[in-house]
Amino acid sequence: MDDVQVSDVDAPRPTMALVFIVSESRAGILAPALAALRKMPRFRRAPIAVVHDPGTDVSKAVSRHEAAAVESASNLSRDHNDAACDWLVSSGALYGTVATLPRPDKLDEWSRRLWQEVKRLDQLSLTSPMPLLLWTDHGTKLSVARYVHRMLAEHDVTRGSLLADFLGRLALSAATPWLEAVDPGDGDIEILGFLSVAFFPEMPEPPWRYRLALTGPSGDVARSGPVPLTPRVGNRGDAQWAGLRTRIPLLGAGNGHRRFVVELDTEVPELRLRRNLRPRVGALISARTVGTHAEVVDASGQARTTTVRYLLHTVGDGAAAFLTTQVGSGLRARLRWAGMLLKKDAGFIGRGSAGRRMRWLRFLRLVTRPFFAGREIWLVGERKDTAQDNGVHLFRHLRESNRRRRAYYVIDRSSPQYDRVAPYGHVVAHSSWKHQLLLLHATVLANAYSIAYLVPDGWDVKDYTRHIVWRVGALRVYLKHGVHLSPNAVKRGMTGYDVCLTVMPRETEALRAASGYDRQLVEAGMPRYDALVPTSASRTVLFMPTWRNYLATTVLKGSQDGDVPYEGSTYQRFMSGLLESRRLHEMLERYDYRLTFVPHYNMASRFVGAPVAGERIEIADTDAVSFQELIGGCDAFVTDYSSVHFDVAYLGTPIVYARFDEEEFESKHSSPTWFDYDRDGFGPVVRTLDDTLDAVESLLERDCRPDPVYTARIDAAFPRRDRQNCARTVAAIEERIPERPL
Repeated sequence: MDDVQVSDVDAPRPTMALVFIVSESRAGILAPALAALRKMPRFRRAPIAVVHDPGTDVSKAVSRHEAAAVESASNLSRDHNDAACDWLVSSGALYGTVATLPRPDKLDEWSRRLWQEVKRLDQLSLTSPMPLLLWTDHGTKLSVARYVHRMLAEHDVTRGSLLADFLGRLALSAATPWLEAVDPGDGDIEILGFLSVAFFPEMPEPPWRYRLALTGPSGDVARSGPVPLTPRVGNRGDAQWAGLRTRIPLLGAGNGHRRFVVELDTEVPELRLRRNLRPRVGALISARTVGTHAEVVDASGQARTTTVRYLLHTVGDGAAAFLTTQVGSGLRARLRWAGMLLKKDAGFIGRGSAGRRMRWLRFLRLVTRPFFAGREIWLVGERKDTAQDNGVHLFRHLRESNRRRRAYYVIDRSSPQYDRVAPYGHVVAHSSWKHQLLLLHATVLANAYSIAYLVPDGWDVKDYTRHIVWRVGALRVYLKHGVHLSPNAVKRGMTGYDVCLTVMPRETEALRAASGYDRQLVEAGMPRYDALVPTSASRTVLFMPTWRNYLATTVLKGSQDGDVPYEGSTYQRFMSGLLESRRLHEMLERYDYRLTFVPHYNMASRFVGAPVAGERIEIADTDAVSFQELIGGCDAFVTDYSSVHFDVAYLGTPIVYARFDEEEFESKHSSPTWFDYDRDGFGPVVRTLDDTLDAVESLLERDCRPDPVYTARIDAAFPRRDRQNCARTVAAIEERIPERPL
């Protein structure tokens, strides 16, 4: 923004309305803040409103300083901002602002910035049916979202008008612009990003446009065309006008380091605004040297192929994304690129901003690189203490199909499951020196849960992401641990995978629509499916529920207890009711079956020594027996929402869905899903304990024979049941392994 100096004497004085959102914690500074404002000539007679929580008394302060008190409908931010926007619109002012209350000693600076915006807009012949909302550093995104929504919904704002460009500038001012991914093209790159503005899902389509650019000290070297905001699916499944997707040419960008920016596409100088694109963690953890080929025409008119290299990175606090580019082919160009990388290594090792450990690791990688030249290192894992999911099954396949492949499984040496994987060889103790060295030279990182589980203890994950990941450039593979029932929770900008496995077409379509992933999705099935082999009848019913993130649990390291106490919860009452049910035990005896209960990993501590109705009911120890053995050996399966039911359906085993806390689960734990249990499920859906027992008894009465209706659904859901899931996964990884730079 231009540094416009405005004094109290010569400041323009259009009608200005001020709305302050005051929380209970800041009510104490309201009176002195209002007193300071009323002493400023520009605000002496300005209409002022104070939006406050229900029950917070601000009457004395507002009456003394001629302000209006507006009680919010609740303590929620959305209600605060709705009330603020409604009052501002009703004020009839020419200009207005909505802000959290600044401290009295910050009001002068806040006021100057506000009037800089006024002076800027006064140069335009801009008319508006509503007060023009001015953004300051104390503004709120939700007030901008409500204001823009109301303007577009209630008034005709045409593309290219001053009002449309004003709204586009306002949105960009309030937003946090994010870069989620960069994909290579033929001489260009595809940019995936979004503006975090909190727009409402029902808002009409925005009539303004943005441009993305690469800029350096001498100005822009590459720019996109006009980019509209596109619908982007949020974690709750709502589509907001927030997405930015476009292409930027690199052939003319030359060599150098440039910054990503987004700017309003306007011809009006007073409305121009550009902001840095901040890299999301998913963009950084998938960063590496990328080389693409493009056709160019030389001075003689001859077409030839050249190479365009680029590297995404960030500096400092990560407030901007940078791209290092090089255009040129041949050994000389490759040597220049390699020299640039070595220069980065030397600079970081000598005076890098990270801690001593990261600088040492970069040095270690540099001096040991010759010993790993030409070697493909695959690191495979799951949680640091487990070996029972897609990770171990892929690793088994890698070791059995090609013993010469340098594939290693990473697991804590003290894990009770260590011995399960040790016979395959190439097992590496988590956080050992060997593990750390292999990670510095890895070609492929594959995990069933998160690549973060492959990061050694003691490594700062944030520093590793910024200072090691791009230098190693390993392919990141998400083997996953179940079918994605809630694709809205999977975002490319947060996960940054190069390969993401899927099982079935509808799952793939749902992820493509919501996650930001496209070419990275590989419908290969899950490696653990290869071990699913039907066995003879075992007279066993398997009960395997999932967890609840809102219950107090011993989940993952660093997590907090949930909001709802476990004892007395709907979840606890159902689990205890089933495990201690005399009726269940009696029917198991009557039909000569057993029930094996497998608690979710995150809930297992709650069931240590839990009481059961009798010897026919047991709680499984998954350290002693694998999930695949349990699944393959059961005659019937009961769950609430666990995605393991897809594994069971893959085998054709009868299923019962006990959705005993459906409304609570869907509102507090899960996000919207493409899978409708009543319409798509592979067994009956029940919602009470008694109905669950009825459904189980119905299965036992017919000796757990499959129902033809559900068998038909299973056949339609799984396009391939051929035990070639591991082979397809390996082929997809090998196809995508990036070429190593010199």
